[in-house]
Amino acid sequence: MKKIILTFLLLFLMVGSSYAAQDRYSKEYLQNHKHFSPMNSFVENIVKHNIKSSLKKETGANFDVIFKGYTVSSMNKGIFKYLELTAENVTSEGIPIPYVHIKSLSDYNYIDYKKDPIEFKSDMKFAYDMELSEKSMNEALKHSSYNNVLNKINNLAYPMFQVKGVSTKIINNNLYVLTEYNFPIMPSSKNKVFVASSDIRVENGQIKACDVKLDSAYGNIALDKVANLLNLLNPLGFTMNLLESKQCNGNIENVNIVDNKIKIDGKIYIKGE
Repeated sequence: MKKIILTFLLLFLMVGSSYAAQDRYSKEYLQNHKHFSPMNSFVENIVKHNIKSSLKKETGANFDVIFKGYTVSSMNKGIFKYLELTAENVTSEGIPIPYVHIKSLSDYNYIDYKKDPIEFKSDMKFAYDMELSEKSMNEALKHSSYNNVLNKINNLAYPMFQVKGVSTKIINNNLYVLTEYNFPIMPSSKNKVFVASSDIRVENGQIKACDVKLDSAYGNIALDKVANLLNLLNPLGFTMNLLESKQCNGNIENVNIVDNKIKIDGKIYIKGE
């Protein structure tokens, strides 16, 4: 009898070990096996519908969604193979975004959506491209946290001048930054406005002002100092910072002004727990 029990336990352990090696939710298992099920497409459509509904509620926009999973059980667990999102006229953090496109670059993505907040269980990588408008930046500059940016500049500029507000315009594919200012010691009855035009580029993952131009009416002002001021005011960089999630690390790869829209592309990285 003991021999029979020992034999049974040995076989049980062998089967258990074999099953563990074939973890049906692991990256290796899902990527190295073919998964055929008529239910896959049905569940994928349900997931797409849920994603569209959630994003509509969150952003007010209608998203086109492409979603691909591996198996019904892995999708139910929060594992998917591919996700692509495209939309126009999105609103995020109160900022209007004319266009956004995001697609996954990692083919094993695991999110524990049952947790609150959700937990990222695998490393994930996404590519994105988006457009920002003049209105996008001006709405971002109304955010209360932009006062922190202005306070830092005013601490440096005192007592020469004090920045009262910043706005932007995009005209003929040129970015114009309008800086409203006054004098802290002997203030004018009306704020003055300083206007500079600038191109933009990516430098060490940050958006920087370049090729700065001024109207000759301002006289002989050093353009490098104006560029430094524009980078401190940072209207575009501040807008992008507002759109970033604390749970994600993103980098900007390219930025251009086309058709009076600022086109930005880059990557988003999420570290799994």
